[in-house]
Amino acid sequence: MKLLISTPYLSVVGGTEIETLTTAQELANSGKFKQVEIFCPYKPNHPIYLDLASNPKIKFSTYPSFFKNENVKKINKAFRITFNLKTSFLENAYWFLKRLKGFDYVYIFAMTSQKYYLPLLNNFKGNKCLLKFTIVYKEEIPEWKKQFLRPLKRIVVSNILHQKFLSISLQSDNVIVQDLIIANEKKLLQTETTRKFTFGMLCRFSKEKRIEQAIRLIERLNSNGKNATLIIQGKGDEEYFDQLNELIISLHLNQFIKLIKMNIPPAQTHLFYKNISFFLITSEFETGPLTGLEAMAAGIPVLSYNVGAMQTRFKDHDFLIVNKFDEMFEMAQQLIELKKIEYKTLSNSIRQTYISQCSNTPKVEKLEDLFFQK
Repeated sequence: MKLLISTPYLSVVGGTEIETLTTAQELANSGKFKQVEIFCPYKPNHPIYLDLASNPKIKFSTYPSFFKNENVKKINKAFRITFNLKTSFLENAYWFLKRLKGFDYVYIFAMTSQKYYLPLLNNFKGNKCLLKFTIVYKEEIPEWKKQFLRPLKRIVVSNILHQKFLSISLQSDNVIVQDLIIANEKKLLQTETTRKFTFGMLCRFSKEKRIEQAIRLIERLNSNGKNATLIIQGKGDEEYFDQLNELIISLHLNQFIKLIKMNIPPAQTHLFYKNISFFLITSEFETGPLTGLEAMAAGIPVLSYNVGAMQTRFKDHDFLIVNKFDEMFEMAQQLIELKKIEYKTLSNSIRQTYISQCSNTPKVEKLEDLFFQK
């Protein structure tokens, strides 16, 4: 069996990129596929990908370099306008030839707003294709685009709300929920925290993450004598990063909050989680997030807004999922006041929930079944 995986980007350390490569590695390791090819419109240029997708069955591909030639792009655009094409003539030609290489199944990663994968769907049968929407924007999908999506074998999303939205929008019952496959699972499951920092966040420095709420949480906790600390690591919006630094200085929290403007390789995430007592998710919206699962595997309690798949993941610990800042503050106080044995009990319970309900093996098996189902 030959599997083609298509992804929009492989240039930064982001959730979609990590999910793509981790999924490819797990499927290659499963023994069900003799070859797994990862296609990306842009040539991969990040060294961490060598670690995440190291199975020799995995290879990478991209469009020919001449596709980027300005004259070629002009000709391609002229074809599209002249013949009123919804997709690129050149890309359609590429996928026509690619289909001849005999791929048995296709797994596509994309956001609902993207259409880079449509030339691929023009050339592969829908009943051989699975599409994973990594980000779902709740905007109406154009009818012409729905014609590409309805024939697909399955559309996969990470949480129930997105499933309901797409099922109604597409008027289709082929949308299913499948949670994320994480990297570094083995080391995360073996992690024992030193509790060096009270709270931690591992994320992009991006406004939708609402990191300023985490900073203000520390301010409010410390105003109430809690002596809480916070470490935040990642890359992203430089201007937003500077704004966060200014906020920390203005609130006199320099000694309590540490910002690290550097990505951590996915194979080393356990080194981050081992230093924190609790993980924070303050985002306005999420699909998963991936970090919520990583924290669970490491036995780190997650204090989170009700976003993405967090409510489902923490249905046995739903007191950790809140809707408002004041609720987050109240729960943070209670968590900080846990005695050592109480913290250990909660930590073990969360890890066991991950093992029994969220671990990689059943998710990989379910994904394989989706490919092979008639």
